[in-house]
Amino acid sequence: MQNQLRQALRLKNLVILALALIFMAAGVSLAKIASLGTSPIASIPNVLSFIFPLSLGTWTIIFMFVCVGFEALFLRNHFSFTNILQVLPGLFFGLFINLFVKVFSFIHPDFYWQKLLLTLISVLVLGFGVFLEISSNSIIMPGEGLARAVSIGVKIPFPTAKIWVDSSMVVAALILALAVFHSLTGIREGTIIAALLVGQVVAGIKKLVDKK
Repeated sequence: MQNQLRQALRLKNLVILALALIFMAAGVSLAKIASLGTSPIASIPNVLSFIFPLSLGTWTIIFMFVCVGFEALFLRNHFSFTNILQVLPGLFFGLFINLFVKVFSFIHPDFYWQKLLLTLISVLVLGFGVFLEISSNSIIMPGEGLARAVSIGVKIPFPTAKIWVDSSMVVAALILALAVFHSLTGIREGTIIAALLVGQVVAGIKKLVDKK
Protein backbone atom coordinates (compact mmCIF):
# COMPACT_ATOMS: atom_id res chain seq x y z
CA MET A 1 0.00 0.00 0.00
CA GLN A 2 2.82 2.42 0.88
CA ASN A 3 4.60 1.67 -2.41
CA GLN A 4 1.39 2.35 -4.33
CA LEU A 5 0.93 5.62 -2.45
CA ARG A 6 4.52 6.70 -3.21
CA GLN A 7 3.99 5.94 -6.89
CA ALA A 8 0.69 7.84 -6.91
CA LEU A 9 2.36 10.91 -5.41
CA ARG A 10 5.31 11.05 -7.83
CA LEU A 11 5.60 14.42 -9.58
CA LYS A 12 5.21 12.93 -13.07
CA ASN A 13 2.07 11.06 -12.05
CA LEU A 14 0.60 14.14 -10.36
CA VAL A 15 1.27 16.29 -13.44
CA ILE A 16 -0.55 13.79 -15.66
CA LEU A 17 -3.40 13.66 -13.13
CA ALA A 18 -3.61 17.47 -13.15
CA LEU A 19 -3.88 17.45 -16.95
CA ALA A 20 -6.53 14.76 -16.67
CA LEU A 21 -8.58 16.88 -14.27
CA ILE A 22 -8.30 19.87 -16.62
CA PHE A 23 -9.54 17.92 -19.64
CA MET A 24 -12.29 16.14 -17.71
CA ALA A 25 -13.51 19.42 -16.22
CA ALA A 26 -13.43 21.05 -19.66
CA GLY A 27 -15.49 18.18 -21.05
CA VAL A 28 -18.10 18.43 -18.29
CA SER A 29 -18.25 22.22 -18.71
CA LEU A 30 -18.86 21.93 -22.47
CA ALA A 31 -21.63 19.41 -21.79
CA LYS A 32 -23.15 21.83 -19.27
CA ILE A 33 -23.19 24.60 -21.87
CA ALA A 34 -24.66 22.25 -24.48
CA SER A 35 -27.62 21.73 -22.11
CA LEU A 36 -28.28 18.15 -23.23
CA GLY A 37 -27.09 16.53 -20.01
CA THR A 38 -23.68 15.70 -18.57
CA SER A 39 -21.77 12.49 -17.89
CA PRO A 40 -23.10 10.12 -15.18
CA ILE A 41 -20.63 11.33 -12.52
CA ALA A 42 -21.83 14.93 -12.98
CA SER A 43 -25.52 14.14 -13.50
CA ILE A 44 -26.61 14.56 -9.87
CA PRO A 45 -24.58 17.77 -9.33
CA ASN A 46 -25.95 19.12 -12.62
CA VAL A 47 -29.57 18.60 -11.57
CA LEU A 48 -28.84 20.07 -8.13
CA SER A 49 -27.33 23.16 -9.79
CA PHE A 50 -30.76 23.86 -11.30
CA ILE A 51 -32.50 23.46 -7.93
CA PHE A 52 -30.20 25.38 -5.59
CA PRO A 53 -28.14 28.57 -6.14
CA LEU A 54 -24.80 26.77 -6.24
CA SER A 55 -22.69 26.16 -9.34
CA LEU A 56 -22.12 22.81 -11.03
CA GLY A 57 -18.51 22.80 -9.87
CA THR A 58 -19.47 23.50 -6.26
CA TRP A 59 -22.06 20.72 -6.25
CA THR A 60 -19.48 18.43 -7.85
CA ILE A 61 -17.08 19.07 -4.96
CA ILE A 62 -19.82 18.31 -2.44
CA PHE A 63 -20.75 15.17 -4.37
CA MET A 64 -17.11 14.00 -4.39
CA PHE A 65 -17.09 14.14 -0.58
CA VAL A 66 -20.36 12.18 -0.52
CA CYS A 67 -18.82 9.50 -2.77
CA VAL A 68 -15.87 9.10 -0.40
CA GLY A 69 -18.34 8.83 2.48
CA PHE A 70 -20.10 5.96 0.70
CA GLU A 71 -16.71 4.34 0.14
CA ALA A 72 -16.28 4.23 3.92
CA LEU A 73 -19.65 2.47 4.25
CA PHE A 74 -18.73 -0.22 1.73
CA LEU A 75 -15.09 -0.69 2.76
CA ARG A 76 -15.50 -0.38 6.55
CA ASN A 77 -12.23 -1.64 8.06
CA HIS A 78 -10.54 -1.49 4.65
CA PHE A 79 -11.16 2.26 4.35
CA SER A 80 -7.79 4.03 4.51
CA PHE A 81 -5.95 7.31 4.10
CA THR A 82 -5.62 6.55 0.38
CA ASN A 83 -9.39 6.77 0.08
CA ILE A 84 -9.46 10.10 1.92
CA LEU A 85 -6.86 11.48 -0.52
CA GLN A 86 -9.43 11.12 -3.31
CA VAL A 87 -11.13 14.31 -2.12
CA LEU A 88 -8.12 16.28 -3.42
CA PRO A 89 -8.59 15.53 -7.14
CA GLY A 90 -12.34 15.78 -6.52
CA LEU A 91 -11.86 19.28 -5.11
CA PHE A 92 -9.74 20.47 -8.03
CA PHE A 93 -12.11 18.80 -10.49
CA GLY A 94 -14.97 20.92 -9.18
CA LEU A 95 -12.88 24.10 -9.16
CA PHE A 96 -11.78 23.49 -12.75
CA ILE A 97 -15.41 22.95 -13.78
CA ASN A 98 -16.33 26.36 -12.35
CA LEU A 99 -13.35 27.88 -14.17
CA PHE A 100 -14.15 26.35 -17.55
CA VAL A 101 -17.85 27.19 -17.38
CA LYS A 102 -16.70 30.83 -17.22
CA VAL A 103 -14.01 30.36 -19.88
CA PHE A 104 -16.52 28.81 -22.30
CA SER A 105 -19.29 31.28 -21.47
CA PHE A 106 -18.87 32.87 -24.91
CA ILE A 107 -20.27 29.68 -26.51
CA HIS A 108 -24.00 29.93 -27.16
CA PRO A 109 -25.40 26.91 -29.03
CA ASP A 110 -28.83 28.10 -30.19
CA PHE A 111 -29.82 25.22 -32.45
CA TYR A 112 -30.18 21.56 -31.53
CA TRP A 113 -27.50 20.41 -33.98
CA GLN A 114 -25.07 22.85 -32.35
CA LYS A 115 -25.91 21.49 -28.91
CA LEU A 116 -25.48 17.93 -30.16
CA LEU A 117 -22.14 18.77 -31.79
CA LEU A 118 -20.94 20.44 -28.59
CA THR A 119 -22.05 17.38 -26.62
CA LEU A 120 -20.00 15.11 -28.90
CA ILE A 121 -16.98 17.40 -28.55
CA SER A 122 -17.41 17.27 -24.77
CA VAL A 123 -17.39 13.47 -24.93
CA LEU A 124 -14.08 13.50 -26.84
CA VAL A 125 -12.50 15.95 -24.38
CA LEU A 126 -13.83 14.05 -21.36
CA GLY A 127 -12.69 10.73 -22.81
CA PHE A 128 -9.16 12.05 -23.29
CA GLY A 129 -9.20 13.28 -19.71
CA VAL A 130 -10.31 9.89 -18.42
CA PHE A 131 -7.52 8.25 -20.46
CA LEU A 132 -4.98 10.55 -18.81
CA GLU A 133 -6.47 9.82 -15.39
CA ILE A 134 -6.04 6.09 -15.92
CA SER A 135 -2.53 6.57 -17.36
CA SER A 136 -1.41 8.71 -14.42
CA ASN A 137 -1.42 5.77 -11.98
CA SER A 138 -2.03 8.42 -9.36
CA ILE A 139 -4.87 9.17 -6.94
CA ILE A 140 -8.15 8.01 -8.44
CA MET A 141 -11.29 10.12 -8.57
CA PRO A 142 -14.03 9.45 -5.98
CA GLY A 143 -16.34 8.13 -8.72
CA GLU A 144 -13.93 5.33 -9.59
CA GLY A 145 -13.08 4.95 -5.91
CA LEU A 146 -16.73 4.33 -5.08
CA ALA A 147 -16.98 1.72 -7.83
CA ARG A 148 -13.90 -0.04 -6.42
CA ALA A 149 -15.39 0.11 -2.92
CA VAL A 150 -18.64 -1.43 -4.17
CA SER A 151 -16.63 -4.10 -5.99
CA ILE A 152 -14.78 -5.01 -2.79
CA GLY A 153 -17.73 -4.64 -0.43
CA VAL A 154 -20.27 -6.56 -2.52
CA LYS A 155 -17.64 -8.89 -4.04
CA ILE A 156 -18.45 -8.27 -7.70
CA PRO A 157 -16.12 -7.51 -10.64
CA PHE A 158 -15.06 -3.86 -10.95
CA PRO A 159 -16.60 -3.34 -14.43
CA THR A 160 -19.95 -4.55 -13.08
CA ALA A 161 -19.64 -2.30 -10.02
CA LYS A 162 -18.77 0.65 -12.29
CA ILE A 163 -21.92 0.07 -14.34
CA TRP A 164 -23.98 -0.18 -11.14
CA VAL A 165 -22.55 3.04 -9.72
CA ASP A 166 -22.93 5.04 -12.95
CA SER A 167 -26.44 3.72 -13.51
CA SER A 168 -27.43 4.54 -9.93
CA MET A 169 -26.19 8.11 -10.35
CA VAL A 170 -28.19 8.59 -13.55
CA VAL A 171 -31.33 7.07 -12.02
CA ALA A 172 -30.99 9.22 -8.89
CA ALA A 173 -30.54 12.34 -11.02
CA LEU A 174 -33.55 11.36 -13.13
CA ILE A 175 -35.76 10.83 -10.08
CA LEU A 176 -34.59 14.14 -8.60
CA ALA A 177 -35.33 16.04 -11.82
CA LEU A 178 -38.76 14.47 -12.22
CA ALA A 179 -39.65 15.06 -8.55
CA VAL A 180 -38.70 18.74 -8.59
CA PHE A 181 -39.30 19.88 -12.18
CA HIS A 182 -41.59 17.14 -13.53
CA SER A 183 -39.26 17.14 -16.53
CA LEU A 184 -35.80 15.98 -17.61
CA THR A 185 -34.11 19.20 -16.51
CA GLY A 186 -30.35 18.65 -16.23
CA ILE A 187 -30.43 15.08 -17.52
CA ARG A 188 -31.16 14.36 -21.15
CA GLU A 189 -29.84 12.47 -24.16
CA GLY A 190 -26.37 13.91 -23.60
CA THR A 191 -26.10 11.84 -20.42
CA ILE A 192 -26.84 8.66 -22.37
CA ILE A 193 -24.42 9.67 -25.14
CA ALA A 194 -21.65 10.25 -22.59
CA ALA A 195 -22.38 6.98 -20.80
CA LEU A 196 -22.18 5.05 -24.08
CA LEU A 197 -19.30 6.82 -25.82
CA VAL A 198 -16.77 8.00 -23.23
CA GLY A 199 -15.55 4.44 -22.63
CA GLN A 200 -15.26 3.92 -26.38
CA VAL A 201 -13.20 7.10 -26.72
CA VAL A 202 -10.87 5.96 -23.94
CA ALA A 203 -10.46 2.54 -25.59
CA GLY A 204 -9.80 4.17 -28.97
CA ILE A 205 -7.12 6.49 -27.59
CA LYS A 206 -5.47 3.57 -25.77
CA LYS A 207 -5.29 1.59 -29.02
CA LEU A 208 -3.68 4.54 -30.82
CA VAL A 209 -1.13 5.03 -28.04
CA ASP A 210 -0.33 1.30 -27.82
CA LYS A 211 0.44 1.19 -31.56
CA LYS A 212 3.20 3.80 -31.17
